[in-house]
Order: sequence, then structure tokens, then C-alpha cells
Amino acid sequence: MKDSTTDAEKISQALNWIVSLLNRHHIPYQIVGGLAAKAYGTRRPLVDIDMYVPLEQAAGALAEIKPYITWGPAYYLDDWWDLTYLKIDYHGQRIEIGDSSTNPRFYNRRDQRWESQTIDFARSNILRLYNVEVAVMPQDELLAYKAMLDREVDHLDIQQVTQSCG
Repeated sequence: MKDSTTDAEKISQALNWIVSLLNRHHIPYQIVGGLAAKAYGTRRPLVDIDMYVPLEQAAGALAEIKPYITWGPAYYLDDWWDLTYLKIDYHGQRIEIGDSSTNPRFYNRRDQRWESQTIDFARSNILRLYNVEVAVMPQDELLAYKAMLDREVDHLDIQQVTQSCG
């Protein structure tokens, strides 16, 4: 696993900073990945804060974020992801923002094909995480997405989310 953190204060400060900034600029966003899984009950350490934002609407926000950008925004393709995104380091907490406006895709290992990562901001669940109110990917979408990704970390997340709901 990549470097992970259990420093709740660092996570809270970074999450509050990015969400406040996006809200101030009226930019929709959705928390996905490991942080979304934590919202629904996983207990594993967090690797980074993953979210989607329509970057085409975020010029003003990007100007404020710029001092913290360590990579991108740029196109990226590997075995799992086909998307445009950027990496941020906010006082030691990693944040990755995918661009929802450029048809991001992920590899569905279960069915051996690429899938569009469609983000419906209106369907986000508003939840409190690390003392910050955030828009989170709906649980059913998160579980379906993680089942298709089919990585070891996804199996763990699915198991823990399912146990916490049961």
C-alpha cells in the first residue's frame, strides 16, 4: 500500500481547506475512493483524499490551489485509470482531484473492459467526515465501483462497508 496516514488532525485540516475552497468558488465535487469508503465504515488507514471536480469550471479555485499542486493537472493512463487529474500536497496530506469533465475511466478487472467514471454530483450524500461536512459518492455506486476495480484494497473496503451496514 502507498504511504498511509491515521493523523486525523492532518486529514481534517486538508479536507476542510479543499472543501471550503471549492464551496467558496461554487464548484461541485464528490469524495470517492478510500475516504468515501471510510464514510461508510472502513477502518483502514487513509492513503489520500480522492475527489472528482469539473476542472473546466474551476479556474478561480485552481489559482488558489496552485501553490500546493505537485503534479498536473495532466492526462494520466495506467492499468487502472484513464483520466486527467492533479496531485496536491496540503501540509503533508495528499489530495488527488480527478477531472469529471473529461470522461474519466477506470479498468473493470471483473469484466475486462474500460468503464466511464460517471460522477453525478446531485446524488452525493452529505456526510460529516473528520468534522467536515462533505459530498460523498453514494454507497451503492462506491461498492459497485470497487467491485469492478477488484483490487485487494477494494475487497477489504467492500467487506468492511458491508459489515458496518449489517
